[in-house]
Amino acid sequence: MPTNRRHTEFFGPDLGRGPFSSNNAAVASVQIATALAQLHTPLLRDTTEILDHASFIRSLADTLFPDQASAIRFNVGDEDSDAIEVTIYDDSRQYSLLHVWLADDTGKGETVTTPSEVTWPGGAILETITLRKRYFIISPNTGVVSVTIKYTGAHDYRLAVARNGRIYYSPLIRFEV
Repeated sequence: MPTNRRHTEFFGPDLGRGPFSSNNAAVASVQIATALAQLHTPLLRDTTEILDHASFIRSLADTLFPDQASAIRFNVGDEDSDAIEVTIYDDSRQYSLLHVWLADDTGKGETVTTPSEVTWPGGAILETITLRKRYFIISPNTGVVSVTIKYTGAHDYRLAVARNGRIYYSPLIRFEV
């Protein structure tokens, strides 16, 4: 009988492919969270339930490994006197370095259309890379940063935020005439 027998685990066909083998805490956090989540809901068939379960797994992974939590959420306010406030929520709730820029659409780089004013009432500006377009921001330990964008006329922006190598784009920031 062979002494190096392998057996099947949730993580793959052998123990060598478990959550420790990636040498990456972010990957391990999702693998461990997925295994634990299977105890909660072992089999789903409905797409909505699967997507809800995936969100549960992500939140569980972020709880297990808060240093690897990278989720960024946005709240885009309504236009008021040619100004829109956007709140950025960094779910890690730690001081974080955020690379933030205004983009014209999802997946795009820095916009060519400069707004008339950009102010940061929440969060500390570490560096302004391009005036009124691109910044390095230090988030407070609450994880909540706000920015007010002013533009006269009609234009659509998205706020892009990069943290831990991931880029998140806000919902549409729409300025109307």
